[in-house]
Amino acid sequence: MQKGRSTKAGSILVWTVLVIAILSLAAVETLRLVTVKYQNALQTSTWQEALLAAESGIDLAIVELRKSLYPQPNQAWQGWNNQPGNNVTGYELTTVPNAGLNGTPVTIETSVDAPATLIDPTNSWQYYRIRTVGTIPINGPARAADNPQDTKLRRLSLRFERFTNGLLATHALPTDANGNPQPQVSRRVEAIVRPVSAFDEAIMSVGIVDLTNQDIVVDSYDSNDPTKSTNGLYDVAKRQENGDIATDGQLIDAGNAQIFGDVATNAGTVSGVANITGVERTDFYQEPIPIGAPSWNSVNSSVTTVNGNATITASATQGSAASRYILSGISESGGKTLTIAGASDGSQTYVEIYVTGDISVSGTGQIVIQPGVSVTIYFAGNVDISGNGVLNGNNQPGDLMLYGIQPPTDTSEHVNFGGNSQISASIYAPGHDVTVNGGGTNGHVYGSMVGKTVTMTGVSNLHYDESLGSKGMINNYKIVSWFEDNR
Repeated sequence: MQKGRSTKAGSILVWTVLVIAILSLAAVETLRLVTVKYQNALQTSTWQEALLAAESGIDLAIVELRKSLYPQPNQAWQGWNNQPGNNVTGYELTTVPNAGLNGTPVTIETSVDAPATLIDPTNSWQYYRIRTVGTIPINGPARAADNPQDTKLRRLSLRFERFTNGLLATHALPTDANGNPQPQVSRRVEAIVRPVSAFDEAIMSVGIVDLTNQDIVVDSYDSNDPTKSTNGLYDVAKRQENGDIATDGQLIDAGNAQIFGDVATNAGTVSGVANITGVERTDFYQEPIPIGAPSWNSVNSSVTTVNGNATITASATQGSAASRYILSGISESGGKTLTIAGASDGSQTYVEIYVTGDISVSGTGQIVIQPGVSVTIYFAGNVDISGNGVLNGNNQPGDLMLYGIQPPTDTSEHVNFGGNSQISASIYAPGHDVTVNGGGTNGHVYGSMVGKTVTMTGVSNLHYDESLGSKGMINNYKIVSWFEDNR
């Protein structure tokens, strides 16, 4: 009887030990699987975090490029190596520490350069190349997850650094206090950004866009493309649908306009639109770059003010002292004319004019731009032009560009065009209220308008010349190429 009990107790003990062993093995295997899955999830998260860091480096570079467009002092590239200079084409920000996953420090390295091969031959605009590396340590041991292919796909640096700074031989990772390698994830991204013209839309306003007249048509053409224009001029039979309208404000009163293009607001609305061929967006915002007064070392002093008949002579050399004038004002009325004269054979010539005061053309007064002359006017005051006040002999909006110098914040400046049956000009005045009052059913505007507010009335058509997208002042930078170097 005693022996039976002993045998039974021994069997229970054996089964107990066996069950505990099995449960222990199951617990160990469960812990192993959980650890592996946790490691895999952690590596996946850090992999994504490193990409976000690299992409942030691109954002940082674009911010500095935009800063460089502002009038001096603009504080562009402060804290970066290779400060801008006449012969400097590269900028490098070595580290930007930031907090990533669970407070793990993230490092962003950004390099910006301007290769000569990335200059647009049509307008000499410089494209920039941005290269960034985002690096974040991987918490935990330097071992692969359960799927080796995952590690190969993500290119994790568990023992050796992948990026060798141009050296052929790899080098070991940094180690901790115990001499153990610190695994990390690094992702490298390269982007090419291109300049964006101030005249990238048909209409752009900081505030309200108001097309108050009925049945205004906004469309586009391309004076450089014979399939989209006729002899470089607008042809309704070749109408294009890039007459885009945008505002940083929250309302576009389209006045029952027909818009052949996109309409974009900043979380706003569009009212009174009979037809929009493109898309309507509510996520638009772009701060216009303010215009500063020109700082020319020398100018042509043959004309300093215009009040009556006068002639300004263009120069064959763009940007030369002979082609630059500073005027205290322009006032033409009663049949008086300011003639901007070019070459007798109509070949290309250039004029830049800085008007420190107001521009006023009224009655039968005129500004006449002869064929072949490309005119850029900077103005610090108001602009009031009525009647047939401006005759652009080239009929190209890219040959008459008007830039409003940013006024003081406590003033209200304006640009008013009224009574013209035809206007060929590009207006960039983000600190001015821009109003165009055309000639009723025959009114046509060819070009682009940027203003603090933009109002059109009595004008039946606005035709945006798409070639303006590669002319004039640079107002922004846009990514045109993006890829990840995963070697």
